[in-house]
Amino acid sequence: MAFPAAAFSSQRLLSSAPRVAPRTFRLYSGSRGRSRSRKEEEKRLGKSSKELDWEHYEFSLNPKQDNRFGSNAALAAGENLDEAEEAREDRLAAKKMEDENNAFKNLDPQIIKAAKEILEPFINEDRLQRVSTVLKQRTKRSKFLFENPSNPSNVWACLRTIDSFGIQNVDVVIESGMYSKKQALNQKRGMRTAMGSAQWLSLKNHGSTADAIREIRDVQGYKVYASDLNPNSKDVREIDWDEGPICIVMGNEDRGISEEMRELADETFTLPMCGFAESFNLSVATSITLAHMSANSSEGKGPLRPGDLDDHEFNCLYLKGLLNSLPQKRTGNALLKQNGIELPEIFDFL
Repeated sequence: MAFPAAAFSSQRLLSSAPRVAPRTFRLYSGSRGRSRSRKEEEKRLGKSSKELDWEHYEFSLNPKQDNRFGSNAALAAGENLDEAEEAREDRLAAKKMEDENNAFKNLDPQIIKAAKEILEPFINEDRLQRVSTVLKQRTKRSKFLFENPSNPSNVWACLRTIDSFGIQNVDVVIESGMYSKKQALNQKRGMRTAMGSAQWLSLKNHGSTADAIREIRDVQGYKVYASDLNPNSKDVREIDWDEGPICIVMGNEDRGISEEMRELADETFTLPMCGFAESFNLSVATSITLAHMSANSSEGKGPLRPGDLDDHEFNCLYLKGLLNSLPQKRTGNALLKQNGIELPEIFDFL
């Protein structure tokens, strides 16, 4: 997906009145004071905003230079990034993500029940109610797949939007060989940070497009619909959302989906536009697609079907929600151990 910026110019207004100096109109309202504040914030950027907070996230004034994803530090320090080492880190991150997902899925239902009873008294009622309410609206009928994205800030924005529409599962293809040179490697490193911080979603990292499609379509049974600006793509408004479980694919911010994905997808679709810009920003395209999906979902039909998680998956996510709601990461494990419940070792690092 290419994202060219549209250029705007002010027009001279003609009238019979005496000529006056032309005025420049702002596309968005602003002021000199706001401009000064922005400059002050830009100077401050990266110093006071170091944490990624899923529920109270403040978008950066300069996404490409957002230190919360760790993308800036290596460049500023002149650190040399080795492609082979970064590829190894990609594999380790993918394995860690898989191990974490399996750790919850493989828990005995009785252990989950006992753990919930121990942890709930340490979390306020409002928080418990919120975790339960959110999970009851989750759906696994649809999922998203991002193919080799390059901007961690974009990915983070997409993940939060997907969360807000109730989709639980998101997959990402990170082919290490598609990222070369310092800037790309650095952004890929930031992607690992973004994905690792998305604690309320179930994420899966694939090493290649072929591996992703093999699992998502052939094993899990999803239809694969890829967003693509080709003349044969179907208008998003013409998609049959009830054909089966659907995986929406979003491509790279600059290149779009790969030719391999184009051939493997069951369908490609496009978002209608009537302006001069050729395509939407990745997070905007994701939001518009989700809005279409939501508009076509009601009464148990369509791509978003709240409450379709099975009991075990719901309870696993509820326990994860309890652990994430405690003030310190290791508090939950400590409380459980005091009461004779030993979770697998990987929980010490969640």
